[in-house]
This record gives sequence, structure tokens and C-alpha cells, in this order.
Amino acid sequence: MKKQIILTIVATLFLSSCRKEADYIPYIGENGKLAYNTYTEQFQYIWKMMSTGYVFWDVDTVDWDAAYDRYLPRFEALDQKYLDSGYVRTSELYELYLGLVGKMRDHHMSFVVKNLHPAPGEINPRVSIRPGLLEVQSRDYYIEAHDDARMGMKAFLNGITSQYTVADSCSGTAYIPEFYSSVYYHYCLFTLADGRQVPYLWTTNAALTPVMRDMAGSRAYTAIDKWLTAICTSPRNQLAGIILDTRSNGGGYQDDLDYLVGTFLNERTEIFKTRYKEGPGRLEYSVWCPYYQDPNPNYHRDITAENIPYVVLVDINSVSMAEIEPMVIKAVLPTAHIIGERTFGGTGPLQNDAVDLNYGGPFGNSSSYNHYVYTSTFEALMGGKVREGEGIVPDEEVLRINDPAHSFKPQLDAALNYIQNH
Repeated sequence: MKKQIILTIVATLFLSSCRKEADYIPYIGENGKLAYNTYTEQFQYIWKMMSTGYVFWDVDTVDWDAAYDRYLPRFEALDQKYLDSGYVRTSELYELYLGLVGKMRDHHMSFVVKNLHPAPGEINPRVSIRPGLLEVQSRDYYIEAHDDARMGMKAFLNGITSQYTVADSCSGTAYIPEFYSSVYYHYCLFTLADGRQVPYLWTTNAALTPVMRDMAGSRAYTAIDKWLTAICTSPRNQLAGIILDTRSNGGGYQDDLDYLVGTFLNERTEIFKTRYKEGPGRLEYSVWCPYYQDPNPNYHRDITAENIPYVVLVDINSVSMAEIEPMVIKAVLPTAHIIGERTFGGTGPLQNDAVDLNYGGPFGNSSSYNHYVYTSTFEALMGGKVREGEGIVPDEEVLRINDPAHSFKPQLDAALNYIQNH
């Protein structure tokens, strides 16, 4: 969604040792630049930009004004330490910013600042903090040994034919320029004990749209098309259910809902609402804007009328669109059932090219301006609730196990058992 109004932005920002609110504070986003030479000025600038442009002030529990009063003298002390010794250790700067932003609600946030005056010999004098990852790592079902969960999923899927009865399977990769990387796609057609079948699809990112649009004939296209075709053409007495696997999925395209939801709709349907910051006040929001999903013109099956279960697998590493997809599926399709773990919690949509048109989103550039804060552009409302920082609580909690070879098996077992017994 791109706004058609372009605002002329005057980049004027007043900073002082006391907190004074200007009548108008522009949000200058990624194109903004402010030179500063002290830790105090760096802190004040970042505090002001967050105060103006952070989109979750209505749900975040951090007292931002109290944080200013608490941390200002500590950053001033860093400036004095630099004057006395000629440097400040990056670990000291990290502790201050960790206390400032480490518990922010935005689970998309990536916070990076350079140490202006690092100690001699420090190779990479930067502070890097991801509040969402810190919160996720504190959960009692976080499995540190499987931090590279995508590789674990790939290994699991490569050996899946020895664990289950599989009538058909294929996989492929596709390079997606927007991600600067390749995305992996895996399709299976499971056969249950009673002979009925269950089409299954997993991808490392929510990136069906560019493949279906531009890559016909590729192995990735074939995997997606086989899943959709099996869903849409299998006789009712043969199709037991559907599985969409969003575990270890890093998110991606909202347009993927055309296939994951639109395939099953008979009419245009509202799926969620978003809003953004339209002014400098912390609670100065736009109205909630509804998003609608149209039926897919190329693939269709009324699984609601046929009472076909649609199981979505999620885990702690399901992020962004990999969380929005299950939420939308659950909200609009009565036969949907979510199995797995509470998800990562990064549900606020991002649009990098919109930050100069409103008061929310990323700002700075760590390579040029000594800081970069990556944060959500929009706030999403799903089922009457802003779920940022919380994620999805599954209908049926099934946790992964701390076993590299079988970590993901219990959740897939639960999905197939649910469909078998539905």
C-alpha cells in the first residue's frame, strides 16, 4: 500500500539537556541525517525519533519519559568518561541501550548504533540489540541448540519419506531479489492409513507470489502448483485435509494470501486492519484501514462447505507474514486449526519506502550516520487485538523436542492425527 501524497519535510530538530517538546517534530526516516559528536546527543536524537515515530506506543509498557530522565545522566557520564580516558568500551554503551530499548514491544526491531569513541583494539564497535529475539530466548520452550531452525526443517523434510507414507513430493529453490537470497519450497502428498491424502507445503519465506507470477516451469513453481492443484482437484472422499507449514519461516509477501486464503473464499472478505503514525504525537494515529482479500481466480475450493480441515503449523521461529498468515486463515476459515508453539510476535507490517511519508518506520543508516533503527511501519489489528510482541497462541500446543533428528516430528504427527480423526 503506497500513499499518493508526498510531504515536504523540513528536518529541524532541537536537542538540549532537558526534555522540551517542539511544536512540530518532523519524522525524517531513513533519509534523515543529524551530526552529533557526543553520546548524550546520540541518545537524545534516538529518544526523540522513537518518541515521534514508534508505532506501538498504545500497547508498549515502557515508560519512555521516565526512561529519558533515568538514562540522560548516564549518557552524560559516558561523555565525561571519554573526556577523562579518551575512549568508552562498547560493552558499557551496550548495557545502557539494552536497558533503554531491550524490552520494547516491536518484535521486528533491530537497533544498531556505533560507538563514537571505542576503546583501542575494538574490532566492531557497534551495539546491536533485537528486543524480540531477547524476549523469545527467555521463553521456556526456546531451544538454543536448534537456533538455525531452517536447516533443521530442511534436514527433517529430506528424510520424511522414511517416516511417513508419501505419494508424491518435490522441492526447489528460487532466488528472490527482494530478499537478496534464495527461498526453499517443499511439497509432500501424504497418504493416511485409510488411503486418503493430505497435501503439505513448507517454505523458508512467505514468497509464493513472485514464483507463481514470474517463474512458471521452475521446481519451486511446481511445488506450489502441485499443492494448490491437489487441494482443488482431489475428490472429496480422497482429500482428508490440508497442511500449511509456516515453521521456521521468516516472512515475506502479503500477496501470498491470494493463494493461502483467497483459494478458499467465495467472496471478498475483510481480513485485518492497519494504521500508521500520521503525526508527531505518540498516539497520533491514522484511522484503522481495512484490508480485503478477494477470491483467487485460478485456484478455488470451498473447504468450509465441504468441512475439510486446514491445519497450519507454527513454531517460535514463525515470524511476520508467517504469523499473519495463520491468524488470517484462522479468522476467516472455520475449518482452520493451528498446531505448534506460540510464534515470534513480529506482526507489524513493514514498508521501507513509506517512512518518509508518515511518522513511523526505520530511521538512520548505521554506515553513514552512526545509527540505524529498524522498526515497524504499521500497527495491525487482528481479531480485535494488536498482537505485536505476543504472536499466535496455537489451538493445540505441541512443542518441538530437543533432538536434532526429530525436533519437528511431534508437530507434524499432531497435524496428521488431527486430520485423520477429524
